[in-house]
Amino acid sequence: MTYKNVSNIWLLAIIVTVFIFSLAIETSAKIDPETIVGMWLFNEKSGDIAKDSSERGNDGKLEGGYKWVDGKFRGGLELDGSTGHVTVESNKSLILEEFTIVSWTNLKNSKGTRWQSIMMKGQDPRNYLLCVDRDTQRLQLSITTAKGAYTGPIAGPEITDGAWHHLTGLAGAKEGLVIYTDGIQVGKQAYQKPSLDADPARIRIGDGSGGGHQCAGILDEVGLFNAPLSEDDINSIMNNGLEQFVQDVAPAGKLATTWAKLKENR
Repeated sequence: MTYKNVSNIWLLAIIVTVFIFSLAIETSAKIDPETIVGMWLFNEKSGDIAKDSSERGNDGKLEGGYKWVDGKFRGGLELDGSTGHVTVESNKSLILEEFTIVSWTNLKNSKGTRWQSIMMKGQDPRNYLLCVDRDTQRLQLSITTAKGAYTGPIAGPEITDGAWHHLTGLAGAKEGLVIYTDGIQVGKQAYQKPSLDADPARIRIGDGSGGGHQCAGILDEVGLFNAPLSEDDINSIMNNGLEQFVQDVAPAGKLATTWAKLKENR
């Protein structure tokens, strides 16, 4: 092989590498880091703390029946459908007029038995809730505008079939109350301002804020934003994971993380 051929091969390799890294950057969500309220990736694999990987410090306490398992991206959290949940104590960063909740889920059927709450802040009144509807087993986004006044869409396919589904609920003054299943918009209602006086004030992941909404199955990549995200951003999160937004990773490290996740999902 001549020196010229070797040089051409190296040049081609460099071009391909730059193209792949550029693709990785382009497919990452362009989200303002200030909108990230919490990211619970469930990669700990041990212990009773679900670390918030954002800069907000909204770590959660694991309680009841749970175990660390493999998730959609790296680790996941399996809940027993009876007592297991994560509690995040309330603070000002978690009281939201506009928001987006995202999560990967792999849940068992609970039809006619109970709702399964991915995330809830307050039961009555409530600030926000993303859950599986008890009767239809479809995705539900719910808020209250006042005590006892519930609203929000219930729509899409059944999501308790023992398979992985990416779930999103958002509220925005322009966007409305919107839900997505597996990156596809499945329901929408006009926006109403949610109650900001949640009771109980705490967030629970995997159960209702006051109990009774236990998840049975695996949760992974649960995220909360203080703004409504675009459909492109939602799909980027679904495909590439939330770890692309971890703030303590240097830019070069972020690129490597995104590329690793693209490889995982090929």
